[in-house]
Amino acid sequence: MSRVCYLTGKKNLVVNRVTRRGKARAQGGVGRKVTGITKHTQKANLHKRAIREGGETKTVWLSAHALRILTRGPYRGVELA
Repeated sequence: MSRVCYLTGKKNLVVNRVTRRGKARAQGGVGRKVTGITKHTQKANLHKRAIREGGETKTVWLSAHALRILTRGPYRGVELA
């Protein structure tokens, strides 16, 4: 089971982590300089939860946003077990 939200499809993102040095011009410096760019993974806020869909119970990954939706009531025929 891959770590993807069952309801919203959220998953991990690959982003750039930018390292800078120097003092900003607004603070009297000569400006910030980029000294390094590396790949970085932002992990989705996923939780393993049991849901009931069509009378069948299964364990899936759900994002925090999807959990908030499901606590309000059934959504697209899915409810928390």
